[in-house]
Amino acid sequence: MSTWGIGAFDNDDAAQWVAKFDAAPSSERVNVVRNALRGVLEHDHTDQEFAAVAAATAVASSLPGGPLLAPDYGPNRHLIEQFRAPDDLPELAIRALERVKGPQSQWSGLWYRAGSLDDAVAVIDAIIDELELRTALPDYVALSA
Repeated sequence: MSTWGIGAFDNDDAAQWVAKFDAAPSSERVNVVRNALRGVLEHDHTDQEFAAVAAATAVASSLPGGPLLAPDYGPNRHLIEQFRAPDDLPELAIRALERVKGPQSQWSGLWYRAGSLDDAVAVIDAIIDELELRTALPDYVALSA
């Protein structure tokens, strides 16, 4: 696998996931996202961690008010704007990201050996922050109304 940066889509595995997401019929995109996230949660030492980061970033970008977190390498902007993540996907994405940045993951090992673990974890934490912010927002709006 080739990696050229710490961003969510800065590697070949994420690029392959993006191609799969973009090519999928709209009715199947949720499954493309869900499969990438579950792959990390259901298997130890998986090689799907970079794809899970990409999938979680797509979920964060698709939430109401969510920024497009990686416009250069990520999924097609129009497809993300049309994508509607079911209510369970943000929590699934957070759980997958927590697992990815854990000390036993291949992802963490790669960034540790490269001397960039703190910077890479900061990227994951920013995605988690967006997921938490965007999923808490409707509750905040309802309380303030």
